Amino acid sequence: MLDEIIPVLKNFRDKIYQLFPSRQDAAMDLVDALSSNTSATSVVELSLSPLHRRNYCSITRVLDEFYSPTDLSKNQRQNKEATRILSEPCIARSARHFHLFAVDITPGPRVFSPTLKDRGYVYSPNNSIAGNKPITVGHQYSIAAYLPEKSPTLSSPWVVPLSCERVKTDQKGIAVGMQQLSECIQSQAAFKNELSVSMGDCAYSHPDCLGEAKKNPNQVHISRARNNRGFNYPAEPPTTPKKKGRPKSYGDSHKLNDQSTWKAPDGTIEFKLTNKKGKLQVIKIECWDAVIMRGTRQSTISDYPFRLLRVRVYKESGDLLFNRPLWLIAAGERRHELSMLDIFNSYRQRFDLEHFFRFGKDRLLMDKIQTPDTLHEEAWWKFVMFSYAQLYLARNIAENRLRPWERYAPAAVTPIQEKSPTQTQRDFERIIRGIGTPSQPPKPRKKAPGRQFGDLQTKREHYPIVRKGKKETIIAEMIA
Repeated sequence: MLDEIIPVLKNFRDKIYQLFPSRQDAAMDLVDALSSNTSATSVVELSLSPLHRRNYCSITRVLDEFYSPTDLSKNQRQNKEATRILSEPCIARSARHFHLFAVDITPGPRVFSPTLKDRGYVYSPNNSIAGNKPITVGHQYSIAAYLPEKSPTLSSPWVVPLSCERVKTDQKGIAVGMQQLSECIQSQAAFKNELSVSMGDCAYSHPDCLGEAKKNPNQVHISRARNNRGFNYPAEPPTTPKKKGRPKSYGDSHKLNDQSTWKAPDGTIEFKLTNKKGKLQVIKIECWDAVIMRGTRQSTISDYPFRLLRVRVYKESGDLLFNRPLWLIAAGERRHELSMLDIFNSYRQRFDLEHFFRFGKDRLLMDKIQTPDTLHEEAWWKFVMFSYAQLYLARNIAENRLRPWERYAPAAVTPIQEKSPTQTQRDFERIIRGIGTPSQPPKPRKKAPGRQFGDLQTKREHYPIVRKGKKETIIAEMIA
């Protein structure tokens, strides 16, 4: 098995090395230092890593030259090539008959950065002070990821990040996310020509999201619906042809919080499930096969029916575990190829993306970059994706390096065993020293002359925070 894993990891590292437009050696050292980070709490501290063989100044220079400040088309081509490289290890499947993707938005707080452009008020659930609104000042990033099949014995929350885009203040996050999913599915022929399932939270059940997924006949989009939503059944065909006007599209209503409007479900299943704590739960799922929602001017989806699922979880005693049911939408031409159990299990795996956000911010310094340049910040988020992808490819060859106080933690039985992201990161330095790196060691040069006498540094301009109103959006004037 080692003979299969190591060549794949080395091939991936070679392709990432060639992707960097300049300073390839310094960029690869930065990726390795980030992948093996166990103590650094800031980006500049990564220069103290044994795998980072250059000084701290090279970090800023690498980020400065990753994106072009003028050639936007070149940056787009670079992002598409990065998505294609990241998606190559995801094609293999064993038991699952579809590819699984997920998309979500996470904040990048930059409260104390007045010289950073395009900051706005963004949602942040980490505001734990009672009475405060769950918001912060900064940027939002939309992440599209591939969700690999779960191991039958282990359930580490691994994902493969494929695309990362900053959501500008004049953009909608759901629109950016659905466009990312389309590009990820189009990046590989195996994704494009086979059944691909995309998932999102309740925000991605908007008609515009279903309209974007409608463009790909092999895509099935699963999303959660709020408990106060209202849908419709398709209109019954008229007994006599209508002489004037448009034919009726919407039939009886189906209000999720009004059971009197529901028709009899088209299918029902019930099964038992044991959670991670060992408690037995009973899952009951009801399904309506043909339900539609009202569209928008941009997305006409009255002729795009979807499956509506109602999921209820009971305790072993028969009492409801949650007061409110879980409503799921499954839209797509090939939606009937997914069973109710497939839809339920797929949506449960969506929460692995939340684990990636937490691990990225805690261990990969995802939101710790301090820079007044938005392109530098976007480049840093790309480096985090490369580092995490390396850890994913090395998860089966990492050794479980326990801390002295972790004597009760389960140790690895064999060296060939899937490890968690944290366990892989602890052992990544040993892995890289064993397989080698494509980057070359630094060459000492003469001391730089530095600034000349009389040089003046221009003061950076301060930018106001973008505030969005209900009726109009007030956007601060940005200087390109």
